[in-house]
Amino acid sequence: MYLQRFPGLYLQNTGHSLCFSFVTYTPQSKEQMIACGDLMEHEEYFNPVIFDFLLFVSEGILGWPIADLFPIGYDDVSIVAARQRGSGVQHEYLIRIKQDHWNESMDSALTCLRTLMSDQSWRGRPIDNL
Repeated sequence: MYLQRFPGLYLQNTGHSLCFSFVTYTPQSKEQMIACGDLMEHEEYFNPVIFDFLLFVSEGILGWPIADLFPIGYDDVSIVAARQRGSGVQHEYLIRIKQDHWNESMDSALTCLRTLMSDQSWRGRPIDNL
């Protein structure tokens, strides 16, 4: 039986060692979250694209144990550009890993990610089999 844990999410190399093309469903903007009551005007907004990216990389691709902290965090990632895909249900983001607080653990995680993504069988997402 086939099971895809992260349907509709895709990650590709861009040719730059710290940048990735990431496709995810259109997240709620700050304005949308305020309008529907999920976020108060004075509350801090955290971009769900970055959380989607980190979750997809750590659990979906690298299989990082949930109990362990992934060495790359929210503040280590930025969105450089975005564009709508198809009918607008998905968007593609240019994600960049910042090097402000670079350490050996971050380097190791990215090396592992790039190795998996450079494999000929990589098609933008992992395939899970049950």
